[in-house]
Amino acid sequence: MTVLILMSSCNSDGKYVIGNGTVYHTYWTFSFGTIYKELPGVDASSFESVKDWLGHDAKHAYFKDKLIQGADIATLKARKYPLCSDKNDYYYKGTPLKVTDVESFEILKWHDDDFWAKDSQYAYYDTIRIVTPDLSSFRVIAWNAAADSRYVYRYGKILPLADPETYVEDWKELYSRDKSHIWYCGELVRDADYETFTVDKDGNASDKYGPFHNEKRVTDEEQTEGQAEAPVEEPVEVVE
Repeated sequence: MTVLILMSSCNSDGKYVIGNGTVYHTYWTFSFGTIYKELPGVDASSFESVKDWLGHDAKHAYFKDKLIQGADIATLKARKYPLCSDKNDYYYKGTPLKVTDVESFEILKWHDDDFWAKDSQYAYYDTIRIVTPDLSSFRVIAWNAAADSRYVYRYGKILPLADPETYVEDWKELYSRDKSHIWYCGELVRDADYETFTVDKDGNASDKYGPFHNEKRVTDEEQTEGQAEAPVEEPVEVVE
């Protein structure tokens, strides 16, 4: 008979269960019901659940069912989901950040599962290490963007041409701009009239010359093709 021992209460992060001499991380899906993922190389007899998403046995640490390579079990700590740490490093969803100075590491901003952070030498966006030329000026300017005195970093990558002093995120972080450029999801909107470019509450962008679709201007031909033809009314026969 199969015996499953629940290691924690069920929530959106799943939970650990023990059965058949092994450990599973289990979660529920609409499409497939309950999914069981076996932890690789786990010793069920010494396994402990730290959080619903973090556990360890005598030798290995796990993020859900993923083996956290090189983690120190004795000093393993759960931070805010999905971040954990030990005496040597921090781990995002089980992947080491390779933090150069653990003692000075600090989170600058969280947004859902993503974060900005820095230590005494580098800045970080999730697992991306940012080599900033001016760490002292590094700051978060939107949940998906940060800047130093020289660059804007969008999702951890330099956004070319962006001015760090005037860059702002516009409509739901799809459109953004600085003092002279406009972007859509990080792609430069090249032929927009800057002074008249607007985005309405539904995300429709336009300038005085016409509308845009994402980062590109909608041509006259595309506008014509997109217009629905008016329905032709059939004559109604009157029977007396």
